[in-house]
Amino acid sequence: SEPKTWMCLICGWIYDEAAGDLEHGIPPGTAWAAVPMNWTCPECGARKEDFEMVQIETTLLTVAMQTLSD
Repeated sequence: SEPKTWMCLICGWIYDEAAGDLEHGIPPGTAWAAVPMNWTCPECGARKEDFEMVQIETTLLTVAMQTLSD
């Protein structure tokens, strides 16, 4: 399945499953469910429960552009 993105509701920082959070020991490709419960937002220290899944529209836009140009 496609990597998902999760946004911190406190500060707006984005966790991208494809990128992970290497600085804090989370390798690229780590699914949100596999991120430890004690992990906190690198920007503001919010807990995992303060994040919400978000759709990053750029990928959809790219697909739409490719479809139009075919």
